[in-house]
Amino acid sequence: MGYFEHVKAKAQAQQKISDTSPYMSMIERVEQRAYAMLDRDEQQTTNYACVDPFVELSPEDSNAWIELLSKAREIDKEFYARLYYIRGGGTRLIRDYRWGYVLQPIITGDNATGWLNWEQYEEEKRCLDGYVQQLISLLRMVAYNGAA
Repeated sequence: MGYFEHVKAKAQAQQKISDTSPYMSMIERVEQRAYAMLDRDEQQTTNYACVDPFVELSPEDSNAWIELLSKAREIDKEFYARLYYIRGGGTRLIRDYRWGYVLQPIITGDNATGWLNWEQYEEEKRCLDGYVQQLISLLRMVAYNGAA
């Protein structure tokens, strides 16, 4: 078998890249970096590392976010990646009697520390539209199973 028989055509390679959503490619890079930071014993017990992308600016709800993100990953990696994106943009979890938790944007007018404005948050959170039922279930589960 010759060398070039193993090389995929450029069009096929580009198609594979476009099949991955921008959310998934982002989260895969983050997970790889976080996993590499685990010590060898920790790497033996798991095949990924879940991190809170907004922990430094909103530490009070970080444990709940870690649980929420981990549970979302078990359901659907795309859902997990989109939820990770929303947290990383500047969203906190607020206790709510009816829902357990609700998502609350942190509006700062500066993308480095939160969302620019309510309109930006509303537009970006549309990425979760296909996951409303899963999100509601997870928000209740995390709230009532003792997370943060």
